[in-house]
Parts: sequence; structure tokens; C-alpha cells
Amino acid sequence: MKLLILGIDGATFDLIRPWANEGKLPNLAKLMGSGVHTDLLSTLPPVTSPAWPSFMTGCNPGKHGVFDFIQPSGDSYSLVNATRIQKPTMWQILSNMGYRVGVLNVPVTYPPQPINGFMVSGILSPKQGTICYPQDLISRYQSTLGEYRISPNIQYKAGNEEAYIADIYDLIHAHGKWAIHLMQNEPVDVLMVHFIALDIMMHALWRLMDSNHPRHELSPYQDGILGGYKLVDAYIGQMLDLLPDDAHVIAMSDHGFGPLNRIVNLNNFLMEKGLLKLNRKPITILKSLAFKLGISPAVIYRLVELIGLQNMATKVSKNTRNQVLGKFLNYDSVDWNQTVAYSMGHVGQIYLNMAGREPNGIVTQASYKRTRQDIVDALQDLKDENGRSLITKIILREETYHGPYTEKGPDIHLILDDYNIIAYPLFATNGKIVTEQIRGDSGCHRREGIVIAHGPQFKQNVQLPISADIIDIAPTIFALLGEDVPEHMDGAVLVDLFKTQPAVTYFDAEQELRDAHTLNEADNKQIEDRLRDLGYL
Repeated sequence: MKLLILGIDGATFDLIRPWANEGKLPNLAKLMGSGVHTDLLSTLPPVTSPAWPSFMTGCNPGKHGVFDFIQPSGDSYSLVNATRIQKPTMWQILSNMGYRVGVLNVPVTYPPQPINGFMVSGILSPKQGTICYPQDLISRYQSTLGEYRISPNIQYKAGNEEAYIADIYDLIHAHGKWAIHLMQNEPVDVLMVHFIALDIMMHALWRLMDSNHPRHELSPYQDGILGGYKLVDAYIGQMLDLLPDDAHVIAMSDHGFGPLNRIVNLNNFLMEKGLLKLNRKPITILKSLAFKLGISPAVIYRLVELIGLQNMATKVSKNTRNQVLGKFLNYDSVDWNQTVAYSMGHVGQIYLNMAGREPNGIVTQASYKRTRQDIVDALQDLKDENGRSLITKIILREETYHGPYTEKGPDIHLILDDYNIIAYPLFATNGKIVTEQIRGDSGCHRREGIVIAHGPQFKQNVQLPISADIIDIAPTIFALLGEDVPEHMDGAVLVDLFKTQPAVTYFDAEQELRDAHTLNEADNKQIEDRLRDLGYL
């Protein structure tokens, strides 16, 4: 094997460095001590779904076309999958070059693409779909390794920590055992192994670990996250033992992590400012009154959680869930002919109701910049109950995206309270503007992820003083392998990682993308269920 890529979803040096220094993560400490590392900046928003395609293609979302788990369209949205990626991935290009490639559990790889090697897709995969290429890959080893697991089986709620942590650890064991077995039985030149579990744990359990969190409480499970990191570190050690001496390792994350304190219902704020209007149908007036009286999806979720049925939610049909949610304010309640802007996406994304993009858009290209500035001005009034501004930074679309799909992305990005606050992903959780997270999550993403590079060509025991960008990893891999870099990639070769600066040349790697794969209703439901379980919808 020439290269092992370790994807540790959500990993942050804020945890890794102190734990490695204390001897708790010996294998990551080894990689850093005899390698080179630095922060790795994620996409905007710093979310799994645009970040991993950016890594795989070396392109920004405006060029590859994936901006979130969902693609908004006014009062509806569609789920993304691998065929939404409009640029070739490094797996395709390396396969065409003759490299044998293995890809295990990476998000946004469903449906798995034919490559010279194998692929098992990650969390955006339906339970009953064909999640591997070749199609018989999993069945070959299932009798030895047991059922392949994609995601958790148990949702977190306060009080079920023991069962929840046990299930998460079992997920790490499943991914680790499959990775080791495939390394031993499916030899490849380049292998990517992705661990999703730490991201999921940190969303749920951050407050138990972090004594500075506003909702911190003493708990016997305060080391639950540390235990997850130690398990991943142990499997990394086993994989390192299988590598030849001349192999290289790149460990990385799609984003970092930190505390989550509260959430903002941005659509409620936009309503308050007259930028989003509700229709005047009698049912909408009743729904609006119910929200004001505190009858909301948050209340229903708390009742379901109270009686211990939160794990049953995904067994209820999508139509039934939609009928329940339809009793509350939602995007169907909006008067789109009078609405200037709306929010969809769980970090802080605002879309203008654009003519020609949204089905009932009213904002023209001629008025776009003026209207957007009006929204930016209004956002200065987004404050908490103490009058403190929640806005850390407002980022306009063209400041972070470029390429043919830029106009499909959010028009405005918000960084709220340094990411200690995020937006509710869909319409609103209740009638308040600033409120509590509906599922009780206490951790969320940061832009600063990790990259650690180890091997004969890389520097040793060096922490770089500058950050890298997630789109830099793909071109760096091609340079590491001694290959020309695809010229369509936006990222730069990270020459500062290398002992000797590599000669960088470029070539045209564009190729025909596969025909778009339209998910059937059952697949869509299963993927949407998974996103709801993980708190992204």
C-alpha cells in the first residue's frame, strides 16, 4: 500500500493534542510526533455533506455542486447523493491512472461508483440499498465479520447514556474490524477509511465532558467521548502495523468541533423583520397562534422522548410524520409571493427567494444585491435576550463559492456566536427566535479540522504555523504519489508538508460523469430518517 487516508469525522486538535500529550492517544501522538500537522479549514458551512465532496474533488462547492445534506427549493428540498457531485473524485481519477483504490464508509459516496478496487458508502445510504462496489463485497466477509453497520441504532437522550455509548462504541468496532479485514484481504494502493462515530458522540455528549459548558453536569459518562477517541486510536494503531515501511498516512477531519449552547429560529427572525410572510389561510393563522402559545414540534419531541419512543420515530412512515409536522408552521405556510428570504440549513444559511431559482421567487437579479444588503442590515438586530449581538460574521455567497453551481448555494452565511449557536435546519422548532436545541445536542461543528501527514516524504515533528484548506488535500495526494495534479482542482499542493518541495505539474482529468441516480421513495425515506436521527433535519 502506498497511502492510507484516515477520515475521523469531526476530529479536533482541541481534544487530540492534550489527550495525545497525556499518553491517551498513542497512535495519533506517534503520527504527529514523527510527522507534520496543522489545522484544516472546512467548507462554509462546515458540514459533512459539502466538506467530503470538497475533499474528494479538490473543488469548492460552487464547482462540485453540493452545499448541504439537502438542496432547498422554496417550500421543498431534495436530498443529495454522490451523483450530485459534478466533478470527478480522486477515486475515479486514480482508478483511471491504474491505481487500485479502496474507499470505506465515506459520506456522500452513495450510490457507490465503479472504481478499480472497492467502495462501501457511508451515512447517506439507505438501509436496503446496494451500498458497496463490487456488489458482493460485503456478502463475501459478512459471515466472518457480522453485519456491516453504517450508523447508530440508538438515539441519544438524557438518561440512556450507557446504552447510547455502548452502541456508538460498537459502531467504531464494526468500522475498525472491517477496515482491518479489508486491508488484509483486498490489497489496494490507496485506502481511505472513515470513522463517523466520534462526530455523532460529540454532538450528544459534549456537555458531559466540558466543565465550561452552560449545561454541564457531573456524570459517570464524562469520559465517553475520550473512550471513543481511544477506540479509534487503537484501530489506527492496528492499521499502521499492517503498512509497509515506505507507506504514507494522512489523517484528517472534515471539520472540527466545539460546544453548542442554543439555536436560532432564523425564519422567525425573518418573519419579525417582514422578510418572510405567512399566507392568510385560516389554518395558517391557527398554526401561528399555536406557535405563539408554545404548541410546537419541540413540545411534541419532548413528549415522545419522555415516554421513551424517540427511537421509534423512524419506524413511522414519512407521510405520517409529515402529516404531524404539517399541523405546525412550516414552509407550506409561507406566502411565497410576498417573501423575500427564508432559511434552510442547520448552521446559518439564508436564501433569497429568487425568481428563476425558487418555484415562486420574487427577487430579480437586478434587485439581488440591494435586497441582500437589506437582509444583512436587518441581521444586525439579531440579539439575545440581554441585547448581545449573536452575529460573529456575515459571509456573502461570492466570498466563499465560485463556479457554475454557485447560484444554487446559500446567498448569506452566518457564523453565530463563534458557532456556539447554530440555526434550526428547517422552518422553526417553536415560536421563539433564540431557543434550546430540540434534541438536547450540546456540541457542534467548527471550521478548524485536523490534518496529520506521516511518511518518508513528509516533515517530522512539525506543527505548521498556517492552516490548510480541505480542498488542498486532493492535489497534495496526487503530488505525493508523483502524479500530475488535475487542473480543474481549486486546492493547492501543500508543499510545506514535504521535506523536499515536490515538482508540481498539471493535466486535464475531466471525464464524463455518471448518469444521475434518482433515489426511489423508499431510499429517500431511509436517508431522511438517518439525517433526522443525526439532528441534521
